[in-house]
Amino acid sequence: MTIFEKIRIIYPKIIGIKINNKIIGIQSKNFEKLTINNKNLILFIENNTSLSDFEKKSLKVMLKNSDLNDIRNIKIDISKFFNIIKILNKQYKLENLLKKIEESLCNLLGSEGSSILLYNKEKKVLNFFITSGGASGKIETIDVPIDNSVAGYIFKNEKTFVANNTEELPFHFKKTDKKSGFTTKNIIGTPIIFHDEIIGVLESVNKENGFTEEDKNIIEVFSKIISNKLLNSRLYKEISDTTKSIILSFATAIDLRDNYTHLHSQNVTGYGVAIAKEMGHSDDFIESIEIAGLVHDIGKIGIPDEILNKKGKLTSQEFEIIKSHTIMGADILSEVEFINDKILCGPLEHHEKLDGSGYPYGKKEEELSEIGKILAIADIYDALTTKRSYKEPWPVEKAINLLRENQETKYYKKAIDALERYLQKKSA
Repeated sequence: MTIFEKIRIIYPKIIGIKINNKIIGIQSKNFEKLTINNKNLILFIENNTSLSDFEKKSLKVMLKNSDLNDIRNIKIDISKFFNIIKILNKQYKLENLLKKIEESLCNLLGSEGSSILLYNKEKKVLNFFITSGGASGKIETIDVPIDNSVAGYIFKNEKTFVANNTEELPFHFKKTDKKSGFTTKNIIGTPIIFHDEIIGVLESVNKENGFTEEDKNIIEVFSKIISNKLLNSRLYKEISDTTKSIILSFATAIDLRDNYTHLHSQNVTGYGVAIAKEMGHSDDFIESIEIAGLVHDIGKIGIPDEILNKKGKLTSQEFEIIKSHTIMGADILSEVEFINDKILCGPLEHHEKLDGSGYPYGKKEEELSEIGKILAIADIYDALTTKRSYKEPWPVEKAINLLRENQETKYYKKAIDALERYLQKKSA
């Protein structure tokens, strides 16, 4: 009888997990994962293309230090283990990701709470950055001293530390417990190192029966994962800022071709972002609409100057050429790797109208994206309130009234409401 067959006697409602046609583990009906041995789960990690090399290495270290002797314990350990893989695979904002990592640490260690403390160079103290468990949300304002706390001891000595009876410690900082109403019985902590510099401490507290040497290995791996995520977040921000700078330069260069609209792309972006914020959209959405706003008229690069800067009325043929900038812009941007379909809707749809009377495709409300509908309002409002070759700038009230007259037939009412709220706050 194979190991898998023996396990199936204990857990009848299971199926095999296969990699390269070999059963390496089993899956129960409630989707908790079990493994037959470390070697096969390491194979699973190595074959998981969604994990980075660093994350694979970290997870293998965790696995190496896990107790996988008892099949019933395996059920718990591997369920937690796969949960960590899921978290590392998902895209979270940094603070949310660190919170998830902390919760996973508590889950894996069997501890009551965890904290990330970062060093405050100005005050020369440690401050709570992310907390989970019973003290969460109550201790962020506390200044933890370097010379009279466990976190400070770890920070100064640059090494992992375990105390399974905090009452015996001469440097246990009791103010944290007093403010949170949370009693720290035992504690484990390790430095967080970023670019060869200790920037903080990762702690976990209150494990039944105390922390072990194996727990040291686990928390050290989590500290490295946190450092890696901090680095990736910083690099992403640097890349993102550089990318936006390049896009802004390119958009400005295109706007300068039109004597009357040299700030148009920036204006539309500003209004679009303001509307999205007023409507309560997510940070990811706001970032997408920011890029979409900057590049919404990028297709004008293909419009001849004599048409783009014509002072008189355009002929029907010339207007058709002008209208082509929407499709042309989307075509150009579709070749750019970081421009996704959501962003492409900005250049493509900012001249569409809810009743289908817009261009280039005459799409109706249900076919239009949120970004397209918002940028349409931002684009029209800026066009109305800035000077053009054929008109003087309209007053704000007149522009809003025009949008209101056509709300829900041509223009997106929620976006108009949000724009008006923003303008009122701005003028207050």
